[in-house]
Amino acid sequence: MTRREILRLLAFTGVSLSNLGVMASFLSSCAQRRMKGYQVKVDKYGLTILADGWRADMFREMLLANELPNIKKHLVDRGIMVENCVGAFPSTTGPTHLPFITGIMPGHNNCPGLRWVDRKNQQVRDYCCMESILFNNDFPKSNYTLYEMLSGERTTCIFDFASRGASEVFRPSLKTLWFMFTKDMKAWEQMDENAVEIFRNTYLGGGTIPRYSFVWLPALDHISHFHGSLSENVYRRALGLDQQIGIIMETLHKMQIYDKTIVSLVADHGLRDTENNYDIRDTLLHYGFKVLDNLSSNDSFNSLYQHNAVRGVSGNGFALLYFANKKNIRGMWNYDWARPVEYDELRAFLIEGEGRLDLIELLRNEKPIKLVAVKEKEDVIRVFSKDGDGRIERDYSSFRYSVNGSDPLGFANNADSAHLIDSTYHDKDAWFTATTETEYPDALFQISQLFDSERCGDIVVSSTPGYDLMKQNHIATHGGLEKAEMMVPCVIAGPGIKPGVIKQARSVDLYPTYLKFLGIPNYDGEVLNVFL
Repeated sequence: MTRREILRLLAFTGVSLSNLGVMASFLSSCAQRRMKGYQVKVDKYGLTILADGWRADMFREMLLANELPNIKKHLVDRGIMVENCVGAFPSTTGPTHLPFITGIMPGHNNCPGLRWVDRKNQQVRDYCCMESILFNNDFPKSNYTLYEMLSGERTTCIFDFASRGASEVFRPSLKTLWFMFTKDMKAWEQMDENAVEIFRNTYLGGGTIPRYSFVWLPALDHISHFHGSLSENVYRRALGLDQQIGIIMETLHKMQIYDKTIVSLVADHGLRDTENNYDIRDTLLHYGFKVLDNLSSNDSFNSLYQHNAVRGVSGNGFALLYFANKKNIRGMWNYDWARPVEYDELRAFLIEGEGRLDLIELLRNEKPIKLVAVKEKEDVIRVFSKDGDGRIERDYSSFRYSVNGSDPLGFANNADSAHLIDSTYHDKDAWFTATTETEYPDALFQISQLFDSERCGDIVVSSTPGYDLMKQNHIATHGGLEKAEMMVPCVIAGPGIKPGVIKQARSVDLYPTYLKFLGIPNYDGEVLNVFL
C-alpha cells in the first residue's frame, strides 16, 4: 500500500485533514497490534441499537411531542443528541451498517451496494437473497470490526448480518425470513420483539456480561416500504420501539451495568415516499443493451458474457450500472467484463445496430433519474442533472467543487455553501457544515468515497423524488443522496457522556468513540466530542 493510498483510506474513516499525519504514523502498529487483544477497561460496556429506516425528522417530531418517553428518559436526558447526523452513501441496509462496525465508509469496505459486480474477482452479489450469508467475507479482512477489536471478550450480534468476529451471533428464524417478502406487519413487529427478547435472555441468562452488543431492529424500514415512510403504521411501530428500548434499558438496570454502559440509538438511513415504480433495466433495453435480468440468477459470472449491461439496485432509489464493450476473445466475439468502461467510452458507447450513444446524456434526461455520477479520472467525479453538472476534485480529505450550468447538488444556490465554490480545496468537514441544510448534505465526501470501491458501477444513478428504480410494489424508497434518506437520528448516553447537543456528526464516527470509551488506544477515525 502506498503512502497516498494509506492517507486516502484514513481520510475515509472520518479522520480530518489536520489529523492525517498523526493517524498515518500509527497505521503499521495498528495493523500489527490491534488484534492481539487489549485489556479492556473494567466495568465498561457498549451497546448499539439500530432502528432500521427511522427518519430523522420523524424521530425529532415524536421526541418533541413527548411521544418517546423511554428514549427521552434513558438516552436523551442523560446523553448527547446529534442535531445533524449523516449516514452513508448508498443509504441502504448492509453498506450503511459497516461504518458502525468497522469505522470505515462503504467505498473502502468495497461494499458499494446491496447488489454489485466484482470484475477483478469475477463475482456478483445480491444480498437481498441467500447471498447475504457471504457478507462477512466480502469486506476486507484488514477492516477490523468492533467484535474483532474486542477479541477475547464476549460480544453479541443480534440479527445483523455484519457479524464478523462476534462471539455470539443470533439469526432471525426461517419463518421470520419468509415474511421479509410480504406486507405482513405483525411478522416484522415480532422480529423487533424477538431481537429484544434475545437481548434480555443473553444478559439475564448468566455467565459473563457481553462487553459489546449490536441489536438490529428492522421493522420500521420494511413497514415504510409497504405503507409509506411517514404513515400511521410506521408511527405506531415507532411507539412500539420506544417500549422495546425501555425493556433493553431496564435489562441493563437489572444487571447493574446501566451506569457502566455507553448506549447509542441510531438509524442506518431514512426513506422518502414514492408513487412511481420504474425499472431502469427497461431503459437500458430500450437503448439497445443486452441487460442481465437478475444478479441473483447469474451463473458464477458466466452469464455476464452474454450481456453487455447490468444494473444493481439498492433500496430502490439507487443503482450501480455496469457496462462491457465487445471484444474478440480467442477468436470469438464476446463481452469484455475484465475492465471498467472509461469516461470517454461512456460518452460514445458502441451499441450494435445503434451506433455510438452518449450514455450520460441519455440517462441524465430520463425523468425518473435525478442524478448521474461518473468517475472522470482519478480523484475527479462528475455529477450530472438535467440542467447542469458539477465537478468534484479530491485531495486526500479536501474537496474542490465547480459547476457548469445549473448546480445538480444545489450548493451554488445556498448561502452557506455557495462561498465554498471558489476554486480552492476545503476540508470535508467544512463542506459538511456548509451543506447540512441543502438537499444533498455531505454529498462531496459521500459520492467520492463510493467510487473508491473496485466494485462500484461505471455509472451511479439516484432516482428523482417520487420514483424508484425497480418494479416492486413499494411506496417508500431509499438508497440515494436525498436529505430524507441520508440524515439519521443519533443519541448517545452513558458514563462520562456530557448531556447536550452536537451540531453534526457522521455515523462512521461512532466506531472510534466506542473504542476510546472501552480503552482501546489505537484506532482510525474521529472520536465524537461527547465525553466530559
